[in-house]
Amino acid sequence: MNISINKALLLVFFTFTTILNGCKSSHDEKKQSSIEADSHEEKRLKEKSKVVIDSLNKYPSYGSIERLHPEIDSILSIYSRIDLVAKGFNWSEGPVWLAKEQKLLFSDVPENKVYQWNDLDGLSVYLTPSGYTGTKPKEGHVGSNGLALDGNGDLILCQHGDRAISRLISLSDSLGPKYEPLVTNYKGKRFNSPNDLMFDKKGNMYFTDPPYGLGKEKSDLGFNGVYFYSESSELILLDDELDYPNGLVVSNDGKILYVAESNIPKPIIWAYDIIKPGKVRNKRMFFDAKEVIQSSAAKQNPDGIKLDKNGNIFVAAGDGILIITPKGNHVGTINLGILTGNCEFTDDGKYLFITAQNYLLRVNLKPFAR
Repeated sequence: MNISINKALLLVFFTFTTILNGCKSSHDEKKQSSIEADSHEEKRLKEKSKVVIDSLNKYPSYGSIERLHPEIDSILSIYSRIDLVAKGFNWSEGPVWLAKEQKLLFSDVPENKVYQWNDLDGLSVYLTPSGYTGTKPKEGHVGSNGLALDGNGDLILCQHGDRAISRLISLSDSLGPKYEPLVTNYKGKRFNSPNDLMFDKKGNMYFTDPPYGLGKEKSDLGFNGVYFYSESSELILLDDELDYPNGLVVSNDGKILYVAESNIPKPIIWAYDIIKPGKVRNKRMFFDAKEVIQSSAAKQNPDGIKLDKNGNIFVAAGDGILIITPKGNHVGTINLGILTGNCEFTDDGKYLFITAQNYLLRVNLKPFAR
C-alpha cells in the first residue's frame, strides 16, 4: 500500500471519527436539554402542588365556578379553586394590588378603613380613617371605595365621606394618615361621592361619581357623572346621563371605555369609543345583566369591573363575578351567592382577588392552574 492510499485512509478515518463525535456530542446535548427540561417541569409541578396543598390546608374553599361556554376553560381551569382568605368586614371594596410589595389593599367602606393582606403576614389595618377625615359624626358609607396606583406608584383613593379623590401623602402621624385632595368639584360644585377610578397607560384618570356616599346630604351637582381627569389636571365630564355609574375600565388598547351602571331597571355595562384623551362617543350597550341578576340569589347590580390581558371582562354582578368576552359573550361565573363589590388581578396574572360583602376571596387563574 503506497503513501497516497495511507493518507486517504487516514483522512477517511479522521472524518468518520469527527462525524461520530459530533453526533455523540449533539446527542449528549439533546439528552442534557431533555434532562433539564424534565427537571424544570418537575420543579414547576412541585411548586404548583405545594401552593395548591398550602391553599387547601390554609384556606377554606368557598362558592363554585359555573361554566357556560368552552371559552371559560382558557380562563379558569377545572382545577381553579376559590379560597376564602379573610373575613369579618362590613362591606369590602376597591381592591388594588401592590406589585412591588406583593400585597393587596382594599377598602371597608362603612368602617372608614383600608386593609392590607398578603399570604405571609395575613391581614392588618393599613389606613384609618380612609375616606372621611372630618371630626363631626357622619352616617353612611363614609370610607374610601375605589383604590388605584398612579404613574408614580402613589395610592389614589375615592373618598366617599370627604367627597373627593385624594393622594396618600404619608401613612401615619399623631393624627393619622395624611391626604392631598387632587380633585374635589366640577365647576365649583362638590362631587357626590367618588366611587371608582382607574388610570390609563398615559397616566390619565377616569372616575365615577354616584350618590352612594352622600347619606343625608344633598347633591350639589344634581347629576351623577363619569369623568376624565388628565395628567395635567384638566377635568372633563364625559357622561351625566347615567343614574348610578359605578365600576369602569379602559380596554387594553386604550380605544374603549367600559362603565358599569348599578341601576335596577337598567343593570347595563356601557361602552364608549375613546376618540382622544377626554373625548368619547358612540355610547352603546355592551352587556345587559338584567337576566343574570333576575335569576341570581344575591341580585347584585353591576359594580366593580376589571380586564385580563386578553380583554376578557370580569364584573361584579348577580351572584359573584361574571366573565364576559370582548365580544360580549357571558362564558362563566365565579359564583359566591352573596353581594359582590369588586375584583383585582395580581401582576403575574396568577390570581384574581374578590371583595364580596364581609369576605376577601382569591381564585387561581388558568396561566397558573395548568
